[in-house]
Amino acid sequence: EGRRRRHPADRRLGRAATGQRGLVERRGGQVHPHAQRDQHEAAARAAAVEVAAGQAEGVEAPSRATEAAQAGTAFAVAVALIQLSEQTLLNAAVLLVPSGKTVAIVFSAFLITRAPLQLFQAIQTSLLPHLAGLEATEGREGFAKAIRITVLTIAAFAALVAVGLAVLGPFAMGKLFAVDKDYAALGLATIAVGMGFHLAAGTFNQAALARGRAGLAAAAWLTSAAAFVAWMAAEVVADALTRAETGYAGATALLCGLLYALYRA
Repeated sequence: EGRRRRHPADRRLGRAATGQRGLVERRGGQVHPHAQRDQHEAAARAAAVEVAAGQAEGVEAPSRATEAAQAGTAFAVAVALIQLSEQTLLNAAVLLVPSGKTVAIVFSAFLITRAPLQLFQAIQTSLLPHLAGLEATEGREGFAKAIRITVLTIAAFAALVAVGLAVLGPFAMGKLFAVDKDYAALGLATIAVGMGFHLAAGTFNQAALARGRAGLAAAAWLTSAAAFVAWMAAEVVADALTRAETGYAGATALLCGLLYALYRA
């Protein structure tokens, strides 16, 4: 207790000195001048190497911490842009149609997509770490199998919803919402197809995040959201509801295609 802690270089010099004393004792107290000089030089070089290594380690630690912070910030920004784009896909149709009765008509139709999307978003919180674990433990094959099963399940669900809306949608919409509008079965089924593309895109998006491609995924979302806004603003189709239905299905199909291409890359 109370002893001063020795620097590694001091310990190296001490070991060199001990070796020198042992050599002196073995040779009867006689040390050749060249041998003595070589020992001192070797000890000095070893001390310099240890000091340099310690300095390098001290520089690398903050560098790694900075890189990790930058990567975390970039990921958070990408996720925020993805969420903004998703809200654009869900709400731009309502915001870009004429006010009044048309807003209520479009809003009621798009309520079809909200419940399944909210359910899937709850599942997404566990999907990302699961996919990341599969990539690390089972490799590409296990990862691809999980994605394939999820997408096939979504496709089956979307097909079931589309058929149900085509058969019962117009009647159900008239009973559930106090809107003076006869919804077309094909239009409601189109929204269901768009919902399927949206859910499948969410799966490919999680795959991209698990593989560290958040920036490219965000670019795909922004592109699709911008295309949807442009379609709605252009008023190529006169009927606002039809324009919203076809625009949503087209934008989500584009999104799904872009994220699938990223997944396959």
